[in-house]
Amino acid sequence: MDLVSLALFSVAVVGLGAAATAIFAKWLPKSAIEQAAVHGRFVGLGEAPVVKQPAYRPQVRKEVMNVVRTSN
Repeated sequence: MDLVSLALFSVAVVGLGAAATAIFAKWLPKSAIEQAAVHGRFVGLGEAPVVKQPAYRPQVRKEVMNVVRTSN
C-alpha cells in the first residue's frame, strides 16, 4: 500500500509542477518574453546548417594488418 500512495503522491507533484509552469508562462508580461528572446540562451541559433560529412574510411596501417594476419 505504501508503494501505491507514493506513486500517487509523485504523480500529483509532477502534475502540480507542470501546472505551475504553464500558469507562470501565461502570467509573464510580453516585455519579459521579448527581453528573454533577445538575451536568451539560444538566441539566433535557428536551425543548424546541414554539413555533408565525408564517407568514413578507416586508415589501417600495414603493421596493424600484419598483427591481424599473424594472430590466427
